[in-house]
Amino acid sequence: MIDEFANKVSIALVRKFPNELPPIGITRYGMKFIISNGLPLILLLLFGWAMDIFQELMICYISFAILRMVSGGYHAKNPEVCLVISTTLLICIAKFGYFLQGYEMIIGTISAILVLIFAPSNIKNQTKILERHFIYLKILSFILVLIGILINNYLISASILVQSLLLISLKGGEKID
Repeated sequence: MIDEFANKVSIALVRKFPNELPPIGITRYGMKFIISNGLPLILLLLFGWAMDIFQELMICYISFAILRMVSGGYHAKNPEVCLVISTTLLICIAKFGYFLQGYEMIIGTISAILVLIFAPSNIKNQTKILERHFIYLKILSFILVLIGILINNYLISASILVQSLLLISLKGGEKID
């Protein structure tokens, strides 16, 4: 659905502005990026307003997204599944995260351990950063988790924990050729 929409919009834009826009492939990639990243934020803003958890959702979104950018993690097979999973996870954290109040240090410690073991995860084909520099992403991820521990906010802790759990690969054993 998102791919089809991005494709239709890109074709229409390139036809209308052939001299101003890059080729269709590049325009489609940019449009898909904008939709895939903008739509979840718009949905979260709407849900946050409708459920009266706007501030909580923004705290969750920002802390989750910042760690996600440097640590990687699970990628859904298509953008629609990603949209549903990420939006649902963040709404659940914002709405029910208060159950974790008082456990921020434990949650932060678990997140730090997960980040040290698994970060960065599943980013080899998602970034232009050379693999030899991945250690810096691990260090930065760990620093972000430590900052989350220092802030000592249950929403930040829960968001960081969920993102840290998404670093774990569930694929199983190695494939033997």
